[in-house]
Amino acid sequence: MGGGCFRWLPDGSGIVYAAKDGGLWEASLASAGGVVEACRVDTRHEGEFTPQHGVALSDDARFVAAIDSSSSVVVVERATGEVHKVAHQHAFSLDPVWHGDTVYWQSWSPPHMPWDEAEMWCAAAPDFRASRVLGLGDVSLQQLAVSASGELGVMSDTTGWLQPGVVDDGKISPLPIRASPCECAGPQWGGGLRSWCWSPDGSRWLVARNLSGFGDLAVVDRASGDVMTLARAVHGAVSWSEHGIVALRTGAVTPTQVVFFDPVTFERRVLATSELPCDDGPWSLFDLVEPTAGAIDGIPFRFFAPNDTSDASTLLVWVHGGPTDQWQVSFMPRIEHWVGRGCRVLVVDHRGTTGHGRAFQQALNGHWGEYDTADVIAATRYAHAVGWGTPGRTVVLGGSAGGFAALNAAGTAPSLFAGVVALYPVVDLVDATVRSWHYERHSIAVLVGDSADNVGLYARRSPLSKLDALSRVKVLLMHGDLDDAVPLDHSVLIADQLRRRGGDVALHVFEGEGHGFRKRANQELEYGLIGGFLRTL
Repeated sequence: MGGGCFRWLPDGSGIVYAAKDGGLWEASLASAGGVVEACRVDTRHEGEFTPQHGVALSDDARFVAAIDSSSSVVVVERATGEVHKVAHQHAFSLDPVWHGDTVYWQSWSPPHMPWDEAEMWCAAAPDFRASRVLGLGDVSLQQLAVSASGELGVMSDTTGWLQPGVVDDGKISPLPIRASPCECAGPQWGGGLRSWCWSPDGSRWLVARNLSGFGDLAVVDRASGDVMTLARAVHGAVSWSEHGIVALRTGAVTPTQVVFFDPVTFERRVLATSELPCDDGPWSLFDLVEPTAGAIDGIPFRFFAPNDTSDASTLLVWVHGGPTDQWQVSFMPRIEHWVGRGCRVLVVDHRGTTGHGRAFQQALNGHWGEYDTADVIAATRYAHAVGWGTPGRTVVLGGSAGGFAALNAAGTAPSLFAGVVALYPVVDLVDATVRSWHYERHSIAVLVGDSADNVGLYARRSPLSKLDALSRVKVLLMHGDLDDAVPLDHSVLIADQLRRRGGDVALHVFEGEGHGFRKRANQELEYGLIGGFLRTL
């Protein structure tokens, strides 16, 4: 749902984009003979310049803005190639937006992450000197958007829920919405999120709402706050022009689509789908299922049950990564694959999960490795109590922070689980404070807690502190050898320690993979390894 590596020129004659190997480039799509010609825009920059995302064009296409390495704001004058590197006090920045000759963006610094606290800054031509527009303290800001009348809107959690508002004189006035409180945005693990926008005349606004993990796309009248739902399912990358509304749409049984809504009738039309041809036929031929939502002791979950099941079905307790994140009810073949093979799947929204308001998301701060572990265990006990599974057929699994929680849960309550599947998991918090991804490394002190006993505290919260109990459970580990977010050493270390204790553990290293498996052959290998693991229980 994120992005932002290119923008169209206003007349549609070409695009400006951030090249993977560095620099801002422009490509004309109206070249003679159908040949696309590209040239570098930032020609007068001394040294390397590697914008990764957030490309934005001023209305007159005179200037291009971009974010360099998630930190610096850079403005380039297209006609001359002159580069302005905008100096400001923050370590991180995202999502530049133009209004006239002024560029606005979002910034924050350690110890915060953007969902903890962020500010709005701006810089205007010709010198592009930065100044703060908005900073409220303990308030998250994202997705700046300018209305047709020039009003500056922003997504914020001043009400306790991420919802749009209008910026006026250093304050935020929430836009009205006649509906139960709900989140209208997700965590920013990168740039380009667009879950809301103004209507072309500014009298309404469009928002993709998160309804306890499910979703809808709604038009809200600015004067009354009345809500009109256009479509159910999770939506993102929204835009609204005089020609109509365009968005991405995805659901449990709906492969991701590009959809268009008529500007008058709002009739929906599918423009494209992510579904690819395969020998087994389209997804519509398969018995896909929608989950049911529930909660146990205030901890939300979504439960997927196959239509044809038996008491011997395997229960998969699946934990999302982050840990600040959420798996909304989008199209997730990994879940449907196992449900289609008779497994029950329980997706747990432990404390710290987004989508349930700021208080629930912030509740994990100081307690990572404690509350998430307890919530996974509580959800598993509840699943056993209502007959969704038995300890001998229950596997807890997850990737990254989800793998961390899975290993901690099995190491804390090994009698509840027959196995653990952990993909590129964090296992050593002390090491993670030094070698994890620079974007989030500083947040570990906030998530775990900062005290004089840091080394001991971090050790107690790590799976490495639970090796004796964990060795009583079968463990499957998978990790990419190029992972720079969670180094391969983490999986190698815990595998070695479990083997020393007589544990049944297998570690598979995926060559050429980073934090997540991108190659199709490796994705198929992941499915095969998990399937083989489940057959041994």
